[in-house]
Amino acid sequence: MVSVRQQVRNAAQADLESSQRMFAAIQLREQRSIRLQATNIAESPTLKAAVDTYAAESRTANEFIQRQLLNTITAELANVADRVEADAIVVVDTAHKTLAAAGPMAPAWPPGHSVPLLSDPSAGAATESVAHIGDVTFQVVSVPLTLSDGSTLGSLYLVTNIDRRFAQQLGELAHAQIAIVTIGEIVASTLSPDSQSIFEGAVPTLAASGTLDVQGESNAYRRLFVVGDTAFYALTSIDTAAFTALRQTTSTLFVIAIVAVGLALLASIWIAHRLSEPIKRLSSSLQRMATSRQFDATLPLTGSSRELDMLTETFNALMASVASAEAETEAAYTAAIRALATALDARDPYTAGHSERVSVLSVAIGRTLNLSADDLEVLRLGALLHDIGKIGVPDDVLRKPGALTSSEYDTIKQHTVLGARILRTVPFLAPHIAIVELHHERPDGNGYPHGLLGDDIPLAARIVHVADAYDAMTNARAYRPGRPSHEALSELWNASGTEFHAEIVSALATALPVATMTASKEKETVPEAYVA
Repeated sequence: MVSVRQQVRNAAQADLESSQRMFAAIQLREQRSIRLQATNIAESPTLKAAVDTYAAESRTANEFIQRQLLNTITAELANVADRVEADAIVVVDTAHKTLAAAGPMAPAWPPGHSVPLLSDPSAGAATESVAHIGDVTFQVVSVPLTLSDGSTLGSLYLVTNIDRRFAQQLGELAHAQIAIVTIGEIVASTLSPDSQSIFEGAVPTLAASGTLDVQGESNAYRRLFVVGDTAFYALTSIDTAAFTALRQTTSTLFVIAIVAVGLALLASIWIAHRLSEPIKRLSSSLQRMATSRQFDATLPLTGSSRELDMLTETFNALMASVASAEAETEAAYTAAIRALATALDARDPYTAGHSERVSVLSVAIGRTLNLSADDLEVLRLGALLHDIGKIGVPDDVLRKPGALTSSEYDTIKQHTVLGARILRTVPFLAPHIAIVELHHERPDGNGYPHGLLGDDIPLAARIVHVADAYDAMTNARAYRPGRPSHEALSELWNASGTEFHAEIVSALATALPVATMTASKEKETVPEAYVA
């Protein structure tokens, strides 16, 4: 009985420890997704313009003009409020005072209200914290609003209300009770009122993990994570988990004890071993999985006890939640990149679809060169973003129908450096920076922006360079028609060794039939509106 209870206690604590790791992974992915949303909103030119106008004119404008300027900011926030995963979107000035807010919880952030906290808006990166507005607690992701010259206008907050609904969502993921504590006081939980009162009284003495008696039941608890001055705890009842196993063991021991003390001793040892060994195997499996961080495996049910199978099913459910969150994050990641590429192509009807075609050609070349799956994924998304820096090129230069002047050409050449600078602000786009910055380098050293020579140019950038040139030649522009494929290939061969790498041109020639077939299939599977 002692052995079973101890093993159940250890298993419950191991489950909470696994929950902590899962929550850390889920929290990281969710925060990465929210940061991406916040960063995309904060980069909105119209929002920046509205805030900049207010900052410049509010000191001298009358009350009516100021209200109109604030209404403009509020309207910009309302346009995106329904598309973000937050209870409110808030813009504050450099003095941490609310300018405007949109979303279900916007009334909690009235204009002119001073926001306690948080982070320095000039820090230049997204940060997480907690804000207390009246008796409401919010989890906040803060992103600075900066102009192109580096000056700071204020900050943009994506806020989530930390309430019982929030605690219930965490509890469903963890299959445990949740208590959210701020400065020694529970602000939200799934506990009963009596249990909540007992737990709140014990908070000042709690360690990061351990056990606590709540209303006569032994509970294992663990601090899942901390944001600012707010800690998130998970609790699970050890007595509830151990009840069935202890009841079965007690009955068996009682019957055997009547027969003989000696037989009872042997039987108890055998039963303890029988019950504890599967738990040890499960604990070992959990430890190996945690060490290797291979969370895609599913643990099989032992069939030795309902409690152990329940624990295994709970763990497998957590793994499925993590896998689902990972898939959603990857989908959001890819969608964000495609949106950036589509936004660029939309500026010029003659280059519509250019980024997608270059991506397909680049992957086909990469497969011909036997690149790994990871390298192909970097190549695919990097090619989608290769011209993202042209967002900063004026329309009169980018869409000019005739030949460019020397000054205009120098302006166009800046798109590689500008694109790399844009990507450096988003950490998860770092693997694609080399493609964006170096895809116009040439093996003879006459490329830009750095004049790299030969093999000093990364392979992915060399591939996109060839794919970019081929697509540009074979598709019509305002000032010329598209050229046939064989003429474009001949042009590439003539410039191989100087402007292009010969082995990449050769790989393109081999891959072109496959790339054409792949592009056709992708076009069939993409909705017509998206292709347009």
